[in-house]
Amino acid sequence: MLSLHKIIFLVFTLLFSYKSSFSQYEVAGQIIDSVNKEPLAFVNIIFNNDQTKGSATDIDGKFSYYQPEIIYTLTCGYVGYKKLIINIDSTGPDIKNLLIELSPANLELTEVIITPGENPANRVIKQVIENKKINDPENISSFTYTFYNKLIYDYKSPDSINADSITTKLDSILEKSYLGIMESVTEGKFKQPAKYQETIIGVKVSGFKHPSFAPLATDIQPLSFYNNIIRIFDVYYLNPIADGSLDKYEFQIEDTLYHGEDTTFIISFAPLPHKNFESLTGLLYINTNRYAIQNVIAQPFTEGLIDIKIQQQYDFINNTHWFPVQLNFEMVFLNLPDAETGMFINGKSYMKNINLNANLAFKDFSADAVLMNISASDQDRIFWNFHRVDSLTAIEMNTYTIMDSLGEKYKFDNKLKLLERVVAGKIPVYFVDIDIPKIIGYNKYEGYRFGLGLSTNDNTSKYFSLSGFAGYGLKDHAWKYGGAFTVTPGKYKELYLKAGYENNLQEAGKSGLDFFNSGIYNYKSVIEYEMDAIQKRNMELNFRAFKYALFNISINTTDVVPKYEYIFEPIEGSGVTNYAYSDVTFHLKYAFQEKLISTYDKRRSLGTKYPVLYLTYTKGIKDLFDRDLEFNKAEARIEQSFFTKNIGLTKFRLNTGIIDKPLPYGLLFTGEGSYDKNFSFVLDNYFQTATPYEFLSDKYAHLFFSHNFGSLLFQRKKFKPEIIAHQNIGFGTLSHPEYHQLIEFKPMKKGFYESGIQSNNIVRVNYSNIAYIGLGGGVF
Repeated sequence: MLSLHKIIFLVFTLLFSYKSSFSQYEVAGQIIDSVNKEPLAFVNIIFNNDQTKGSATDIDGKFSYYQPEIIYTLTCGYVGYKKLIINIDSTGPDIKNLLIELSPANLELTEVIITPGENPANRVIKQVIENKKINDPENISSFTYTFYNKLIYDYKSPDSINADSITTKLDSILEKSYLGIMESVTEGKFKQPAKYQETIIGVKVSGFKHPSFAPLATDIQPLSFYNNIIRIFDVYYLNPIADGSLDKYEFQIEDTLYHGEDTTFIISFAPLPHKNFESLTGLLYINTNRYAIQNVIAQPFTEGLIDIKIQQQYDFINNTHWFPVQLNFEMVFLNLPDAETGMFINGKSYMKNINLNANLAFKDFSADAVLMNISASDQDRIFWNFHRVDSLTAIEMNTYTIMDSLGEKYKFDNKLKLLERVVAGKIPVYFVDIDIPKIIGYNKYEGYRFGLGLSTNDNTSKYFSLSGFAGYGLKDHAWKYGGAFTVTPGKYKELYLKAGYENNLQEAGKSGLDFFNSGIYNYKSVIEYEMDAIQKRNMELNFRAFKYALFNISINTTDVVPKYEYIFEPIEGSGVTNYAYSDVTFHLKYAFQEKLISTYDKRRSLGTKYPVLYLTYTKGIKDLFDRDLEFNKAEARIEQSFFTKNIGLTKFRLNTGIIDKPLPYGLLFTGEGSYDKNFSFVLDNYFQTATPYEFLSDKYAHLFFSHNFGSLLFQRKKFKPEIIAHQNIGFGTLSHPEYHQLIEFKPMKKGFYESGIQSNNIVRVNYSNIAYIGLGGGVF
């Protein structure tokens, strides 16, 4: 039986052991660059000189670590910086708010020593490549998440801004705020195969009350770093962990961090000498748990007018899968507005509420890859305080205060709307829009054409518009005019019903597939000269269905007067020049997995990686409005562009068409030629050595193929020509060519072949210290 003093001793011993077992010593803080005071991401930290006790900073340079034993030293190591050892007192009052500065090291070239055996870094990278499928987040069956994004842009060195270039008032403003700040909160969801949608539930942009844009985590970089190709803007970089990357990149283990049973290898990467490809350089933090990416820092190896760096941090979520939790990018415009000042954009994204293998159905996804809620710009302070990772700094709050005041004074929202309309080819004036392309145009038949096009805009009504145009050709001395009434009940104006009339010109042999051409101007119109004068009345219905399909159905009646010498003589002795026809026409565009971005009442497409299909079918009906022609006419197009690592960008377009009965010249297919001795420009998806009306067909197939090697073949610091190889092939037949009198043409039944080499960027012109404009040429 225990005595009283033994019981008391036992109780105190247990209490002391209990208290000791739960005693924790914690240190926290931030590590920054001693020169520019910028946070340093993924700095390796060792505590008490024990390699098994370590941590690393996050993307914001912050760290937090605790252990049962007293912490008395921190050893900070980072590639490109001097190692720093700090003695601390983990019982001190400021131990959770350390600010540590690392000094950049003076990098010197060291002798490369070749040792026998395999590079140990290569062995690690091989494991990473082998495990890409199990570690790539996009191979998870489904997931959901919430992103908070913040983007700041400002002068890099505001103290050096030339006082003559800005006003004193603006100078004082810049000392108290950034040039701008943007925030957004998005909810994302993903389901195999390749179903992805991100909804913007909150957006805040300094200077704007209702911005129609928002920063997204994937604007600059992909969601994860596992694709063979990392696309930054329009440059395709070979990933250092791409298949076959060991033949392109050089790897070196810079440091090792031990934590529990796992090890993190810090591996630097850069292109091997004399290897010519679009390459990255930086650091990979590889965790031996599944040999997955834990952190990555990467930037283009070749310097340009813009320095860009991306950073990603991953966590092992629910002990099941590595998943990105922080994404960061920094862009520095080195010479904008001048070399002494420079500008930068810094974007940070924080992911939370990550739910792997979420219960999602395909019906949960709309056609839009990115969708902005109508109330996104109206979120209150409670919403933002809940989603922000940290409170706004004083300078960030000043930025909102100052820029919002300037935005209200100078009407930034109105100017943004004006810019959007101008980009769309419209100039808004109160209740109407002026159609920019209708103001001036040119073709070889009319010469210069001056005119005016007007249409009512949303200030009149969001649900209907009335439009009209008139133009006069200086060469043909004739007026053209027309008008339409359009009902738009749909939110994005993809659903509409239109009735119209036009007295206009139409190029002979115009393809029905031209209905889908985008852009304000058609540059081929400059060399057009065989024209039909038409009077056309029509009604059409346009709508989207099945998420990725756009349909247009129209009923048309057209009177045609050719403006060239021509007789259509299907029956000997009964030739005609003028003719009339009525038709029902069906257009279809199908772009599987097309990336659509919808903001408020606007929707735009960023394309798709899959082939895009276009169909046009016209049924000519003789008994409809008592017209002349009965026929069936169909055309189809399939096109795609795709990038292949180590090879380049490939594009192809295949056009085909068929007509079942003899028709007048203007309704046939005229060959897609673009050669003109006075217009020496390469037009994509046309025959460069065939004239516009050289061939005539009622059945045809045309293939336009090009491959852009980029700078893979030639790359020097100042000379980076892009080499593009072209191969175009055409076949066509024409039934009863004898029916077409007084006009010259050739059949394409023996085929038409042309090959060419094009070189872009032979001469590069610096444009506003932001980018280079390339000039080049081609031979076919």
